[in-house]
Amino acid sequence: MGFIFALPVLVFIWQVVGAAHTFRPMPGQRGASFLAQLISLAFVGLFYRRDEIELVPWLTVVGVVGLIASLVLFEWARRAVSGRLFSYIFSSDTPEFICMDGPFASIRNPFYASYLLAMLSTAVMWPSVFRFGLVLAMVVYFTGAAMYEERKFARSAVAAEYANYKARTGRFAPRLFGRE
Repeated sequence: MGFIFALPVLVFIWQVVGAAHTFRPMPGQRGASFLAQLISLAFVGLFYRRDEIELVPWLTVVGVVGLIASLVLFEWARRAVSGRLFSYIFSSDTPEFICMDGPFASIRNPFYASYLLAMLSTAVMWPSVFRFGLVLAMVVYFTGAAMYEERKFARSAVAAEYANYKARTGRFAPRLFGRE
């Protein structure tokens, strides 16, 4: 039973450590900005428990599967960008290339998708209005971050290539039909 309560924490730690080894500050920046650190704050908020959590078996199974899928997506994306300069969320850099390897072939923001999936899975395992509200707030946060990135690409040297890439990929999930 303790493993079920530890799993979201372990996933969060894995993603934080993995992100620290994957993303780099741009020249002149000291590291992750306050906006980037909001991700950690949201994860910590998900772990807040005022009362004892009563696990519902089928929700627990759904949550565990989602957490494992989140880790798989995170690692797949991390390995796809290995050795490339990927900046922190909300960095002011100008993109010089488009990664289309691994999950990036179908999803423009697999890291954001993996964080959202981990958060949603935790909220499903430990349902509360507060947790689902936090997940909704993070959907808004990551959508804003993705739109910020899209504007950076639109004014970069790879803007035309990115427009084509954007037309065939989904923001947080593979595109199944037409436009977003």
